[in-house]
Amino acid sequence: MTVVMPEAVRQVKTALPDLRAQQIGALRRIVAAYLDLWHMTGLAEAAVASVTELLANAVQHASGECELLMRELEDGLLVVVTDFSPEPVIFPQAAPDAESGRGMSLVHALTDEMGVEYTPVGKQVWFRLARSSGPLA
Repeated sequence: MTVVMPEAVRQVKTALPDLRAQQIGALRRIVAAYLDLWHMTGLAEAAVASVTELLANAVQHASGECELLMRELEDGLLVVVTDFSPEPVIFPQAAPDAESGRGMSLVHALTDEMGVEYTPVGKQVWFRLARSSGPLA
């Protein structure tokens, strides 16, 4: 099963064949720039934080080979990060003093909907934000 792709208003997709952690900051700015271009700045804070987490997971757990898709929808935004690792997504319960392990919980809290779809070559981790989400929407 794959992510159901609703009809897009606009979208951008990029292959990131060798993503490194130090490149994620530039991608954060690119995501924010597209949201500004699409008049979706009210979603930027949640989208940028969530994209950062999904890309960081791709670097850490999938050797950095991934794709990023951002799709503007009539009612909001769909973001999909595809990686090519068969390893499942883990939703750990982080200890209060742990320095990591809260990322997917953060994405879940910031987004209106999220999920994982496994494919024959890896997985797609996705989230949706409604236009009414975020402090400035």
